[in-house]
Amino acid sequence: MDQDVGHFVLVPFFAQGHLIPMVDLGIVIAQRGNNQVSIIITPFNLTRLQTTVDFINRSGLPIDFIPLRFPTEELGLPKGCESVDVLPTENLLLNFHQFYKGHAMLAEQLEAYIRQRQQNNPSIPTIIITDFMNSWTRRISDKLNISRFGFCIVSCFTWHLREIFQQYDHNSDSDLVVPDVDHRIKLILPKGFVLGSSQDQEYIRSDIKDLENSVDGILVNTFYELEPIFVEKYRKMIGKNVWPIGPLSLCHDSNMDKAIRGARSLLEENKILKFLDSMDPASVVFFGVGSLVILSMIQIKEIGKGLEESGCPFIWVIKCFNDDMRNGVEEWLRKDGLEERTKTRSVIIRGWAPQLMIISHASIGALFTHCGGNSTLEGITAGIPMIAWPFKEDQFLNMTFITQIAKTAIGIDIDEEPVYSPNYTVKSDTITKAIERVMNGGEEGEERRKRALDLKDAAKATFDVAGSSHTNMSLFLRQIFNKV
Repeated sequence: MDQDVGHFVLVPFFAQGHLIPMVDLGIVIAQRGNNQVSIIITPFNLTRLQTTVDFINRSGLPIDFIPLRFPTEELGLPKGCESVDVLPTENLLLNFHQFYKGHAMLAEQLEAYIRQRQQNNPSIPTIIITDFMNSWTRRISDKLNISRFGFCIVSCFTWHLREIFQQYDHNSDSDLVVPDVDHRIKLILPKGFVLGSSQDQEYIRSDIKDLENSVDGILVNTFYELEPIFVEKYRKMIGKNVWPIGPLSLCHDSNMDKAIRGARSLLEENKILKFLDSMDPASVVFFGVGSLVILSMIQIKEIGKGLEESGCPFIWVIKCFNDDMRNGVEEWLRKDGLEERTKTRSVIIRGWAPQLMIISHASIGALFTHCGGNSTLEGITAGIPMIAWPFKEDQFLNMTFITQIAKTAIGIDIDEEPVYSPNYTVKSDTITKAIERVMNGGEEGEERRKRALDLKDAAKATFDVAGSSHTNMSLFLRQIFNKV
């Protein structure tokens, strides 16, 4: 199969949690044989990823980043709003709707690029791999008669449960029963919450269903040994090939490689590593709840208090969405003195953090996560127990997965309600108690830690040559070249 060569055009959705694993996928494909990879991107995202681009260029991998103009002006968005996390928070729902719609407006540019490449290299087949939120790419693959595959960043469990969830009685107090699973699964949800029920989410659900129905198969950033039952259930549900080919983050094997994945931190990586190196093994709590979670100033203060009162060393990532919030955080840190009081056992990072590098370090003992698809899989891959604090949509399903299926996490609160309700302020003592449950050496925490370490070993084995994910990537490539 080494003589087979394909040109893979990767089309991400422009959010950090979608773009980063798509780049990882491009690296994995480019490492196999002589395949050529083009990753579609925009000027803003290219600038943000520049250190990653430079690293890939130095590696000699045949990967090109193809910048297309994102139509912010036509959409009524400010210049440079080319990623979800930089959208104006005022009228956020409307802004996201426009941003989502803007991806489909890239079709003409993308088609022109593919046609040009085909003219230059007519003997090399073109294959589109598209993010599951980009159903619009169907028009291009149909028009050019080329293969198109979907790429999912969340588990097969989450996709399968989304379908079951639509028929679930949300007013029932009973657990959600999943057929052929050896125990009942209890979904912890805010009162009255119905996944994807609002009109603003309905069009996304419809697009995802269209993508599932129209692609030639789906690649999933998971690994078979993590969820064998649900890989098979998802295959059966959509009636297509599903290839678990993760954890894709394992394509990064050096600290520098991990440090620059996604973006560059404002805090030097060496300072973070120096702090981690100075701490005992499994002693540090990493608190990061993603690039899209908007926390109130009151909530930020409670988090800070909870981390301090836990007595554990910690790394805390604070994301500010505007200058007012940024100024408010800095003023509070200065007046309260938390950063000064805990300076020997803490690092506070403003903005982007090299999460993969941090949680891969031996001194990390727990990960506080918002239950994004990437964070949960990275936590499993790093072999660390997690504290789950979901905020919206699929994050509640991801929490169910890591607490009840993978069993590497606990929920932030034993009582569950009303912690997960919108606009509820989680108090510092709840945060402290959650940390203690994982870090104090008790039975619950140690069970989660042992399970996490077992899955870490399984993840590494599956990504190695002859492992299931490595084999699935070979099967995926074989299908493409056999079809061609």
